[in-house]
Amino acid sequence: MVRTMIGVDSTGAGCLKITKSNTDDPRTTPDSQRSKFLYNSKYLNMELADITVCNTFGGQGVRTTPAGAPRSNFETLEFGGSGESIWIYDKSFFPKLRYNVPLFDWKQRKGNGSIRYNQNVVDWEDKGKYRSGRGGSYFTGNRDQGSWLINASEYPNGTSWSSDFCTAVFIDQQDDIDAFNPFSTRYRRLVVWDLPGDNTPIADAPNLAPNGTKTIRIANNAMKIAKPGYNVDTATYAQLAFDSTRLPVKVIRAADIALPSGQSFYECGFPVTDNVALDVHFYTGATIMYPNNPVDLKFGAEYWFDGTRIYFDATQAMRARFMLYLEDNSAPTSGTYNVLRQFNDGSQDVVQFLRPGAANPPSWADIIIDTRWPQVQILAEGYFNVTSGNGNVVDIPFDGAGMFPMVKYMTYHGGGSLFSINASWQNRVRMPFLDILKYGYQGQSHTGNSTYCELTANNARFRTFRGNVGDYYEDDNFEWQTDGADPPLGIRYYIFGIPA
Repeated sequence: MVRTMIGVDSTGAGCLKITKSNTDDPRTTPDSQRSKFLYNSKYLNMELADITVCNTFGGQGVRTTPAGAPRSNFETLEFGGSGESIWIYDKSFFPKLRYNVPLFDWKQRKGNGSIRYNQNVVDWEDKGKYRSGRGGSYFTGNRDQGSWLINASEYPNGTSWSSDFCTAVFIDQQDDIDAFNPFSTRYRRLVVWDLPGDNTPIADAPNLAPNGTKTIRIANNAMKIAKPGYNVDTATYAQLAFDSTRLPVKVIRAADIALPSGQSFYECGFPVTDNVALDVHFYTGATIMYPNNPVDLKFGAEYWFDGTRIYFDATQAMRARFMLYLEDNSAPTSGTYNVLRQFNDGSQDVVQFLRPGAANPPSWADIIIDTRWPQVQILAEGYFNVTSGNGNVVDIPFDGAGMFPMVKYMTYHGGGSLFSINASWQNRVRMPFLDILKYGYQGQSHTGNSTYCELTANNARFRTFRGNVGDYYEDDNFEWQTDGADPPLGIRYYIFGIPA
């Protein structure tokens, strides 16, 4: 049974705390014992800025939103072709986003009309004019997802469009996949977090020492808590722990489960709607290799949602550690429900904190905190520069006692251009991916683009390969060639944790 405290804790700070067990007093349990808390308003927030789906085609031509907006001041821009579209989302499309360069994910469904998400697996890109196995690399599907672009414009360095900060992606109307295009798709889902994806510090105000300031306001018409030391009635957005406009991310299911080889499922117990996204690590043993295992390239799984279940199709027996999170930006329901609700759902006692005036029962959007949904805690976060070296190591220790840690990180790159998205840029931020040469080059097995993280219970070890070649292959004259890489210059990382 959970235990809730609204008031002043043993340090003198006004806060809201919820412990997993009734035997742990939330007033006196030290904040450092993170695994005992389902929620603690003194911790850093993890919030979604938006989840949006990119899967529409407006036909040939160029379209902007708002309708008629110039190509230098748009929210979205679509370049439509006969069978494909390039979609560009300017930062202004995300009104809740506080950062120019955010933490983000592009999640894609497998082509040919599939509802499976397949970018967690590794595939091989053949090289050479006739694609006869004369080189290329094995790579994670993340490589073919959209980047976040800084000071972007038309390819190559044209002026037909421009954006200071945006993300650009290609979708295929035919939805065809084949041996040469395993990650072609017409359906991509963009998840944008209200967290920085570059070296920008988190914008939340720091906790202050207890100073007698009123930090809590809970009434029939108010549900608002400030961070310790800030006046709840005058607190800025950055000084709030939450209110009806600043909602913690809703992690509606989280688990660490065993998967057999082949198909299996996890029962959620409620219909999995279309406004969800899944973060998942597949692994064996005590170490998670993210985004993929660099040794066993056939290791991984596809996943999809159907009814009340999350389905998996695994290449072998393994474990899956996941967070299923939901975004609901709909308007609050109308009613007279109090902001504090307590009930038994048939298997456990539940405490909910709601938006003022919620209906009975409340909608997803009305729920601010639900004790069945653990708070996602930020166990460690930061940025480091990537130095040259074949397999350089950076260790990030953290306290993961009693937690299920998960890692997310972005790689920060220099300038470039790409014809397939009609874009040039000064810098870009990418999702991480393995990129392993089919044939090694002078002791190099990874390309300079490749990165991965070895995650254990209390350490994240990042490996980078800046300075390695970008490709090694035999050309049509049967001479071996190398191409340059686009290596990361830095890595922005987060270690998230959910109580085990």
